Amino acid sequence: MTLNLLKRTLALMGAAAFAVTAAGCQQASSSTAAAERLRPGYDKASGRLTRLEYDANGDGKTDTWGYMDGMRVVRVEVDEDGDGKVDRWEYHNGSASSVMPQTSVDKTIERIERATRHDGKVSRWERFEKGALVHVEEDTDGDGLVDKWEDYTAGTLTLMALDTQHRGKPDRRLIYLADGTFDHVEVDATGVGVFTRLAP
Repeated sequence: MTLNLLKRTLALMGAAAFAVTAAGCQQASSSTAAAERLRPGYDKASGRLTRLEYDANGDGKTDTWGYMDGMRVVRVEVDEDGDGKVDRWEYHNGSASSVMPQTSVDKTIERIERATRHDGKVSRWERFEKGALVHVEEDTDGDGLVDKWEDYTAGTLTLMALDTQHRGKPDRRLIYLADGTFDHVEVDATGVGVFTRLAP
């Protein structure tokens, strides 16, 4: 497949939108300009597409790497701040329908891992079901232990749990209503996993 044919094929499949979305929703001036910043890689034996490199911000440096199985996205890595280190890893499912997304919601994403301190070390883990965020775990203070948990239903935060005592498990929970409105706080004062609702 020639590069020009690849560009046309990727444009038809929404590859420019894929690359822009994977790089943090930065907008390219046009799909043609975005396609110009795509560099494909192929398996030498089969000719199958195995990799896409993309310069999302047009500064001449690759900042997005898509690992492919033909036209199916397997994994995406993104350098969000341009320091040469990957800050975000996206993992996609292996279903036959997991091709490059043509819409803003990519239902093939299973999880995203982030280096929130831009040091190349994962400190936030996001889990998705059918493209919707359902659970997050995060190490907010960099001590290597998860100290924040979030649960989502239909894209709305329903529970946030915090480890304020550095025990490696939650001792405070913030509960939200179905519409995302904060409802109440629960605490586990003894660390045994029994939570009591705080009076308003």
